Amino acid sequence: MNIQSVRTFVAALVGVLIVRLVAAIPAVADVFAWVDGVFVDAGYASISAPALVQAVITAAVILFYQKAAQWLGDRWPNIEKVMLGSSARPHYEPRYAA
Repeated sequence: MNIQSVRTFVAALVGVLIVRLVAAIPAVADVFAWVDGVFVDAGYASISAPALVQAVITAAVILFYQKAAQWLGDRWPNIEKVMLGSSARPHYEPRYAA
């Protein structure tokens, strides 16, 4: 497994865990149920509000976590290594280099 994969996997895992913990809060579950009811009343019964909202929030939390780890890693490289599993950032070569 390469460094990029490890860093992405760790950030995604932490993001999903954070979202799962937040979704376990009863007030958040009530909001999801209410939005789901609004979709059903509007005739969009096949759309699951919790699934849509959870996907968007999960992606946002993953992005925030990874960017926070990189920001902290600029100051303290060991923090980035702990948060993402590696302090080495991937470098990309341009596909059509001159």
